[in-house]
Amino acid sequence: MKTISEIQIEIGEIINTNKTWDERLPELIKAGYTGVTYTWTRAGGIGRVFYLKRKHIYRIQVAQTELQAKFPIAWCVEIPAHLVIHDTRLTDGSDVF
Repeated sequence: MKTISEIQIEIGEIINTNKTWDERLPELIKAGYTGVTYTWTRAGGIGRVFYLKRKHIYRIQVAQTELQAKFPIAWCVEIPAHLVIHDTRLTDGSDVF
């Protein structure tokens, strides 16, 4: 198990080394992040972490936000909270919902 900060740094490295979505997806899957979904997100940026309290998941945005029917949607990695060691120090750009 890893802390959310370690996961955010690891995903951030994948994002920085792979500039296009087509290059990022295989690298994310190879790193073990299989919960990649095209889903609702807050108006954030690539690499932003969101914690969804009701669903008990961390959502890390890995692609640009697009508007669909007036709602921001993006490709995100979803990580169940029970698989993460809770860390009180999230890096910049984290939100709790």
